[in-house]
Amino acid sequence: MKRVKITKGAEKFIKQRSYTIFSKWVRKLDNGIRNGEFVEVYRGKDLIGYGFYEEIGSIGVRLLAYISENPPDTLEEIIRWRVEKAYKIRMRGGERPEAGYRLAYADSDGMPGLIVDVFNDVSVVQSTSFGWDNNLHQLAESLVELGVSEKVFAKNDQRARKLYGLPVYKRYLAGDGDGSTLIREGDAIFIVDYMRGHKTGFYLDQRPARLRISNIDLSNGTVLDLFSYNAAFAVHSLLAGASEALIVEEDEPSTRIALENLRLNGHIVKGHVMRGRVEKVLDYLVGRKRMFDLVVVDPPAFIPSPEFVDKGRRAYKVLFKNAVKAVKPGGFIYASSCSYHLSPSELLDMVKVAAESLGYESRVVFENTPFNSNPYTRVVDQELRYLKGYLILLS
Repeated sequence: MKRVKITKGAEKFIKQRSYTIFSKWVRKLDNGIRNGEFVEVYRGKDLIGYGFYEEIGSIGVRLLAYISENPPDTLEEIIRWRVEKAYKIRMRGGERPEAGYRLAYADSDGMPGLIVDVFNDVSVVQSTSFGWDNNLHQLAESLVELGVSEKVFAKNDQRARKLYGLPVYKRYLAGDGDGSTLIREGDAIFIVDYMRGHKTGFYLDQRPARLRISNIDLSNGTVLDLFSYNAAFAVHSLLAGASEALIVEEDEPSTRIALENLRLNGHIVKGHVMRGRVEKVLDYLVGRKRMFDLVVVDPPAFIPSPEFVDKGRRAYKVLFKNAVKAVKPGGFIYASSCSYHLSPSELLDMVKVAAESLGYESRVVFENTPFNSNPYTRVVDQELRYLKGYLILLS
């Protein structure tokens, strides 16, 4: 097996058992190491672990195991060992496949560059790693043999793969099917279209917020669900007593999924799906003084990287200000951001300032923190704590 070494600059990260090591701290000890190759990782003369040598952006090595963890010593056994550890943690935490859950969350589960979500009888895999790409069939074999799921689907169509030079594709690694399944979340039933939908097919990280909204009193109220994707927020709101929901989504396949979810939950008449650019639709509604008892604002990341911070902050401020204008006095807004470079306090302040400009007082009813949105995340993995959201009563 070929070898690489980690230089002293990475001491802090080694000490806290980080699994992603930047290329500036990685040196090859052998020639001809291929991108994604399984290697031994040394610090000085000591073998400290095993991982994938990667040349992806600033990444140099994705460690799969430290020697201090007493791992197996072959790649096939390490993959199975990692899957089994993650699976036992989720089962002990009470996760159930019929509801859907995240099995593998990158570094937090010792599988950097990999996401695995389980929905009913299928595991949906997303990789941003040459090493994982080379070993997905071994991963699928472990998932099936350990009883995690009967089917495994690779949803490797994310934009980041193109940037890294990884091929874009979608296919079954184990089993087959039509690319969709059903899950139950609280009192709601949702179709998870993992073949054609966003990400792995369903946004599990917003589940705590959706379930909290399902418990507020929306009797005969109206709901505006912006950047809706699959109408999950709208469905829970209608189940909570709302009489009408306007669902706004730009993506055409997503509008079809939204309509199907409304039908599954018996609310096809109460839910109205509008396809269009959200900002323009919101401007139209505000201009005509349309107001709602609940407005949900869950946009894509306006700050995908540090160079977009200023532009992204301006976009968030305009969006949240207009969204507040669409909330009835005594109504609710759920404002969320998945931009790592926008802090929770910045998000909250944007809504507070917008509310104050309209004479509202803001009261936080619920906070969707990075830890309850992605449970089982290690405390040291700060870069994985991206999502934040607030359900706010405007009075």
